[in-house]
Amino acid sequence: MDKKLVQNYLYNVLYQMLVLISPFITTPYLTRVMGAEALSINTWTANIVQWFVLFGIMGVNTYGNKEIAKVRDDKEVVSRTFFEIFTMQLCSMILSACVFFLYASFMGNEYHKYLMIQSISLLSVAMDITWFFYGVEDFKKASIRNMIVKVTGIAMIFLFIKSPSDLMKFILINACVGVCGQLIMWAQLKEYIHFTKVSVKGIVRHVRPNIALFVPQIAISVYSVLDITMLGALYEDIRHVNFYEQAQKFVKMFLFFVTSIGSVMLPRVSHVYHLKKYDQVERYLNKTLRFAVYMSVPMIFGITGMIQNFVDWFLPVEYSVVGNMIVYTSPIILFISLSNVFGTQFLVPTGNIKPYTLSVISGACLNFVLNSLFIPKFGAYGAILGSVSAELAVTVIQWFAIRDKIKLYIGLSELVKVLVASCVMFIPVRYLSVLGTNILVNLIQIGAGVIVYVIVLFMLKADFLSEMIQSLKDRGKMRA
Repeated sequence: MDKKLVQNYLYNVLYQMLVLISPFITTPYLTRVMGAEALSINTWTANIVQWFVLFGIMGVNTYGNKEIAKVRDDKEVVSRTFFEIFTMQLCSMILSACVFFLYASFMGNEYHKYLMIQSISLLSVAMDITWFFYGVEDFKKASIRNMIVKVTGIAMIFLFIKSPSDLMKFILINACVGVCGQLIMWAQLKEYIHFTKVSVKGIVRHVRPNIALFVPQIAISVYSVLDITMLGALYEDIRHVNFYEQAQKFVKMFLFFVTSIGSVMLPRVSHVYHLKKYDQVERYLNKTLRFAVYMSVPMIFGITGMIQNFVDWFLPVEYSVVGNMIVYTSPIILFISLSNVFGTQFLVPTGNIKPYTLSVISGACLNFVLNSLFIPKFGAYGAILGSVSAELAVTVIQWFAIRDKIKLYIGLSELVKVLVASCVMFIPVRYLSVLGTNILVNLIQIGAGVIVYVIVLFMLKADFLSEMIQSLKDRGKMRA
């Protein structure tokens, strides 16, 4: 991969690492000072607003990224395209906000006041232009802005949140920090574009392809956003909303190393495919496929081996069930990693929207049915069954959709080596738990797991590892 791709990936990973670290800083504090009930109210009301965000933003984050990537070499066209897409986004969000306030006026339950404060996030999303910076492959500005927002939010939580009665303040902090973050992005925009008047026709031309991406976005939300909505509505114990959210949050934290590369590859594949360099697309995706497998499989084994030890010291006693929930959720690490390659890195940037849409709609339907059957009886466990099954369905359908369009290949022997190395790694990770229940033991487990995994792969002469070592040697020689 070229230098800019690696640089963009590293900036994206740097931000995602902050996302990974921040719950380690805030979650132990928040779960103790606010409790599961208050946090569940925040999660559920934010989830309701998220539906209106979804219908307002439609598919702009992916569509805008892809369209800007195509024309990024022409400043005049980039400027016009940006203002056309942003105007469409702004109008759509204004309409969605009107519908939200109409809905909120009829909602008279005990959570109404929290819901109204959550609505500030509608303004934040209306002003969000992260998709532009991703499209021009400037991940540095987007990542730095996101890190500033994240650190500011963390600091304000520790300064102002002291008890469950501070729930209103907590929601307000999260919403307002997001708005400030968007203003920073606008200040950085001027070096790429200049103001350009746009016509109604120019705006309207983006509506149809944007809606085409909106359909799969709706489907994806059925098995991400709707899980929490259904948990709050169908299960009597509101705490399960936060239990489920914590499990999902922990598992998806481990995904950032793999899925971060999808954000980097989408604009690159869009640009290269637009130039008809199909062999280059295939070369990129074969590397990211193997990267996904080599990363995701050991993550599942590592989480299974150490997570209960981690949960026992990290969260209050009432959250002890989260350990099992994380283990049951962990297979989605592999499924999402693969679908990120098949869908986000190939189907979307190459314009194969129909099979992409079919895959996520199928997953959404399966998830909705399983949620309806199992959430009323099993709560968060029922939601986990639905989400894992949905992600598996999406991955399988996308694989069948791409197998005749691009040659993606990873050998059976290579898969066996990854599996063997992961199994061997699991042994020390699991049995090091006897040393105690604290962060030091967890760090020892992670360190031991990584070292054992790499050593076993090296002993088995795993192809991908050998290629990485050779690549590093070649770069060393070039610098010398």
